[in-house]
Amino acid sequence: MKLLVVSFDGLQPSQINEDLMPNLHGYLKEGVTFTNHHAVYPSVTRINSTSMFTGRYPGSHGIAANSLVMRDYDKNLVFSVMEPMLENVRDKLGEVLFVENLGDILSKFGERFVAVGAGTSGNSFLQNPNANHNGGSVVNPDFTLPNSLEKKLQSIFGEWPQETLPNEKRLKHCVDLMTQYFIPEINPEVGLIWFSEPDKSHHADGVGYELGTQAIKSADKYFGDLIKKIRNIKNSKDTNVIVISDHGYSTIKKVVNVRKELIKIGLLENENDNKVLIAENGGSVLFYVENSDNKLATELARALMQFDWCGPMFYSKKTGKIKGLLPAKLIGIEGARCPDITMSFQWSSEKNSAGYKGMAYSSGGDINLGQHGSISKHEMNNIFGVFGPDFKKGLVCSTPTGNIDLTPTIIHLLGLKTNTHFDGRVIHEAFLGGVDHEDIKVSIKESKSEYIDKKCSYKQKLVISSIEKTQYVDYAKRY
Repeated sequence: MKLLVVSFDGLQPSQINEDLMPNLHGYLKEGVTFTNHHAVYPSVTRINSTSMFTGRYPGSHGIAANSLVMRDYDKNLVFSVMEPMLENVRDKLGEVLFVENLGDILSKFGERFVAVGAGTSGNSFLQNPNANHNGGSVVNPDFTLPNSLEKKLQSIFGEWPQETLPNEKRLKHCVDLMTQYFIPEINPEVGLIWFSEPDKSHHADGVGYELGTQAIKSADKYFGDLIKKIRNIKNSKDTNVIVISDHGYSTIKKVVNVRKELIKIGLLENENDNKVLIAENGGSVLFYVENSDNKLATELARALMQFDWCGPMFYSKKTGKIKGLLPAKLIGIEGARCPDITMSFQWSSEKNSAGYKGMAYSSGGDINLGQHGSISKHEMNNIFGVFGPDFKKGLVCSTPTGNIDLTPTIIHLLGLKTNTHFDGRVIHEAFLGGVDHEDIKVSIKESKSEYIDKKCSYKQKLVISSIEKTQYVDYAKRY
């Protein structure tokens, strides 16, 4: 194996320390730690997983969030992006994504991508939707690709353990599958292990509390076991390692039922009024108005502006300009499946009772539990680091990086030449002999918009960092 990617779902940079994660903290000292890493927006898992393994912004690859409407599939259906529904989408449309992913690209060179994950079925499926015919494999508690592999793995390892909090048994199962079967028997060029912690425990008990702390320490333990094991396998002892998380985290300040609030002020008549479809995504909400009508979308935006929980908002090209909102293209979500209006809930840098910064309104969960999905700087900032024979040693780097950089960086590490377009960039500053990170030119741009009338004063600011043509959303804030 040439490269192993390990993803810790929902891990924040501040949680990588000697107390919580001695193994990860120690191994990153052997390589490069990037302190200014970015999720794509909305900061939810399945959209970020897709961006990781396509190198594209959400508007380009076609997955707008965890919960969405795909008008090319069914213009009236809000659904959760999980494996069974995605299979239905592919049956009807031929493909789920608009672009190639890592597994597709590697297959052209006779190379393989194996993904083993304890997260949701949608997350795993989107890492390599075409694994049935591109030579790769995807293994998840709910399904296996190719389908024929499932019985073989069960005969060796048994059924997946039941989910627990923390999800220790499934983390161990991931490590066992990779180190006892895939590396020694298949030896793929690229492997992925997706640890579902600390995300599951943060959702269940909040950020910084006992369960979350146990989950982080558990994930670190199995990470340490994983690295020790691969270094003792003949064909993987010199494997390069990339560690990453999909998003950061906030603490829920208040839960908002957006549909009920819109009914109260008369924009919607009742619970069955579908002139506006609402897809809730924790810290953000996606709105699809009937026929993408600009007048109705404008009425919706004006209604939302009246609420203190309403944060930054963005309009689609199809819907057309709405005064006070910013265009969706600025944050990488413009495309064929772009919602008409995308709204992040308002957020702050206030600390929770455990001392972690980041408070936000949410469409689900409960007060004081963990949540993500918004455009908060605390949710858009996640982890990224590398170590191994091809990477620099003992470096802490503050240049902007993002989940969209993962696939182009992998392709570069493997020495492959492809004409596939990426929105992300190769992180050259991580490699031995690569550019000095201090010589990289970084630009920061602010975009502002406002709308003021008798009912409300709405102002927002978006901050984006760029390296050449690659852009990273730092945050947006209503002020």
